[in-house]
Amino acid sequence: MRADGRTRIALVSGAAYSGGAEKYIELLAGGLDRERFEPVLVTSGSPGLESLRSAVQGEGVPNETTGGKSFSTARGARLFSGIMRRLRPDIVHINMPGPFDCAYGLPVSLARLSGAGRIVTTEHLPMVESFAKAKVFRSLHMPHVSRVITVSEDNRSHLEEKHGVPARKIRVVHNGIPDPGRTCGEEKEGDGPVNLLVAGALEKRKGHIVILSAMDRLPDRIRLSIAGEGPLRGRLETELASGRHGGRVALLGGVEDMQGLISLSDRLVVPSRLEATPYVILEAMAAGTPVVASAIFGIPEQVEDGVTGILTQPGDEISLAEAILRLSADPGLMRRMGEAGRKRYEDRFTLDRSVAGTVEVYEELL
Repeated sequence: MRADGRTRIALVSGAAYSGGAEKYIELLAGGLDRERFEPVLVTSGSPGLESLRSAVQGEGVPNETTGGKSFSTARGARLFSGIMRRLRPDIVHINMPGPFDCAYGLPVSLARLSGAGRIVTTEHLPMVESFAKAKVFRSLHMPHVSRVITVSEDNRSHLEEKHGVPARKIRVVHNGIPDPGRTCGEEKEGDGPVNLLVAGALEKRKGHIVILSAMDRLPDRIRLSIAGEGPLRGRLETELASGRHGGRVALLGGVEDMQGLISLSDRLVVPSRLEATPYVILEAMAAGTPVVASAIFGIPEQVEDGVTGILTQPGDEISLAEAILRLSADPGLMRRMGEAGRKRYEDRFTLDRSVAGTVEVYEELL
């Protein structure tokens, strides 16, 4: 504890770019009570984390970096250890987007050797199959972790079975977001145009090819906007250039105002094959926008099938198209699902609730 009575939290990220897992750190840093906690962001200095560093700096959170040196290099490890010794954090909270991220957990051991006694990690995608090198390194570092926070109940079994995390160390804290207010539009006529939105990194696991196949089964009045950037962009551009979808699909690229885009959409579609608990689903629920999503991993903990949205089989364009058509044919159902989604957000997925759950974990250790 600092001289001013606050608890210093070192929030550590070694990611190469900013995604959902980094948004988690941004929201947590901004949501912690500054009268009780002093968050400090510690990163490798990766250019891909510049948006995260800028965002937390805007919240008044100090930044420390290893100057672009990865934690896994000798120089980066020395710099990180020096930062830990200088900061002397009460808790080190290390963000682990996947089992091989953040240098396979190396900062855990570096923090412990630098004098940190309380170390927390957040595991976002423990269902990802690891590989031999990652398993060996993680087995060396992770026993030093005091608590493992994860973002869904579904993740518990993956942490225990795939990564050998003791059940007594695992705590589930669902993601949460600030309240944007309900922003969805007016109920539309049954035969009017319908605007679908798919938002997220353009990666194979996100299911963009599946939604494009589903579009072939949907009437012309149904339009699709795809927001995001990533390695799949070239393939999607080629697909759209073929004219196959008749101009009904728009590739928007990166979007700053996601909440504004959601407010212009009739429903969010999440056709992914691999997700934990996507923030974009929470953003749609908060806005009162119904969701059509794959029934995978932590998503059913967000979307209540038939109540706040419709869950479909991953990779199945037929069930995806049928779900979209079901909502398109029943504006009343769409309105009721939007209202139920808003209520579910208020009850379970606010930022205050998520931060409070994390603080409970800190308090266990303090």
